Amino acid sequence: MKLAKKGMVLLFALLLAIGMAVPALAAEQTTLALQVRIGSTSALINGEKQTIEKPYVQNGMTMVPLGVFQRAFGTTSRLEGDDTVRLSQGAHTVTFKIGSKTAWVNGKKTTLAAAPVMKNGTLMVPMRPVTDMLKATVKFSSGTLTVTLISDTGVPGQNSSENEAEAPATARVGSSYANWSIDYPADTVAQPGDDEFSAMIGDLDGSYVLQIYVWEEDQNVSVTDMLEQLEQESLSSGETLIDRQTFPNAVMPYAQVIARDADGIYWESRRYYDKGKVFSLYMGDSLIEDYREFDQWTDLLNSFRPSFDTQGIKTEDLSKAKNGFADAASYDYGVNLKVPATWTPTGSGQLEYSAKDGSFLSLHAVSVEGSGADSLANWHDFMQKQTNEVFLPEAAKPMTTEPVKASGQDALIESLVYDLGGGNYYWNWLVLENEGYFYVLRYSAPEGAYNKQTFLKIVQSLEIDFDVVPSGFGKLGQISYLKNKKLDVTQSTPDFLFTVPAYWSTQASDSAQLDMRYFIPGGSLRVSNVETGLEASAAQAVRNYAELKLDDPTLTYEAPKRTTIAGVPAIRITYTGTGTNGNPYQAEDIYFRHQDKTYWIHHQLDRGTATPEQLNGIERTLQSFKFLPVK
Repeated sequence: MKLAKKGMVLLFALLLAIGMAVPALAAEQTTLALQVRIGSTSALINGEKQTIEKPYVQNGMTMVPLGVFQRAFGTTSRLEGDDTVRLSQGAHTVTFKIGSKTAWVNGKKTTLAAAPVMKNGTLMVPMRPVTDMLKATVKFSSGTLTVTLISDTGVPGQNSSENEAEAPATARVGSSYANWSIDYPADTVAQPGDDEFSAMIGDLDGSYVLQIYVWEEDQNVSVTDMLEQLEQESLSSGETLIDRQTFPNAVMPYAQVIARDADGIYWESRRYYDKGKVFSLYMGDSLIEDYREFDQWTDLLNSFRPSFDTQGIKTEDLSKAKNGFADAASYDYGVNLKVPATWTPTGSGQLEYSAKDGSFLSLHAVSVEGSGADSLANWHDFMQKQTNEVFLPEAAKPMTTEPVKASGQDALIESLVYDLGGGNYYWNWLVLENEGYFYVLRYSAPEGAYNKQTFLKIVQSLEIDFDVVPSGFGKLGQISYLKNKKLDVTQSTPDFLFTVPAYWSTQASDSAQLDMRYFIPGGSLRVSNVETGLEASAAQAVRNYAELKLDDPTLTYEAPKRTTIAGVPAIRITYTGTGTNGNPYQAEDIYFRHQDKTYWIHHQLDRGTATPEQLNGIERTLQSFKFLPVK
């Protein structure tokens, strides 16, 4: 498992720019005070003079560094997406999106006169939404703003002598859900990662960062194996390997690799295995000039344990999971809900989660107008038509529908069960309509992983601010897999044009050469170049089928057929087989040559999805190829 260390450092740097909370201790009621002056770099924070980015006024709103609220009032901040920041104190929250004039104060949408913005590496935000969230008192006089708040937890970062004995400072930090803990050095910040199985710890200057990742591993992993894994990770990332060791006799045996990345930053990586879990620690220090200087971090790294509770020591919990569920949100759509804590974001930028067991969750908002359904009452018939165009009758059972309530609205749950040969697969859709938009939440899972109760819990947790989408969006198109199967979209390269059905979705490719990939429900299509000529490519394909037949006795192929594609000679080879998922499929390889280049088209469909509509879409694509004139 390779991790993007550099990207995580940049993310952590932003969090430090925002400001995080140092745990506050129990105390008598205290009046906390923040005093800032427009245009001044000096602020008075609980009686102490500190330097800040200059506050200023924009569109009538006072803009201040978000971090001053952490220093003055002990708030906590969390980055929840590329540009979304959530500021919290207890159960109260305010959520900003950098560059957006929409904020959510304690779950209610607020329109801002000025959007949050990064300035000189500092996140500047409107003061009013934060003070409203805190229910603080604000006074303005001669360009100076004074914010006061009554606190039951004392001054942030300060311990009163009478409270130290009864409530010692937090000495460890960890996750009760992922079940780990480590010493928590003074003047550091601890932050959860993208999911319940990752976290970051670093200093307030941003000079070092410790990343912690956890994942499940059924089989015992030896320290030798872990060492090889770490070494391969470093080398595949272009790092220079400096040192490698194993410590089989440590309290908790581990492997260790020290490497230097392309930016010259030294990293010490450690990997542990305990009771079905792998724990990986990545320590990066931008001030180290010799790898031996990592000795200064030995005590901290050695304090790591694969357990949350440490007898006699208070441990701060980074986990947000409750009863196995964690918060998730799509602020673009004004949606909040809870998902199983084991599910992780796919990184698509929208609310989209996946799990190792094959479970998948996604959220879309689409305009009712032009959706094909026209109203919630027509949604079931619309979905059944779409299903009939994707699955053969023997592959899918008729869809079922049931009325439910979601986010206070009437809604439907549509359910589909299909079997393409490898076992049942389940799809559930929650669909509700409001203000001219459909909100569609899709859950899918294979048999064995599917749990209807899990989906119902997600549905019950759903909260939607129905003003967000109408205020921020215009006409929204249909979800790709629900689009009209006859609608095509043109694709182009410097050499040729062709069309593909609009309901196909594009798959990203890392290749610098021609490599265009499309996902078809139940299959795929790919267009690329091969280095050999037309005849040689077809002959090599036949040899490949013979090799594949060793692992798949059901594989059969027809004799190559000569034809034309885009007016040039082509060879088409059709074959069938059974995939590793147990689904019988049909496929075809097509080779054609033009201007000293050989092109290869590969398409494949599970037999249960080889409907007339899907086959027609593939054939339309093949017949649409047209070479462009040579310039």
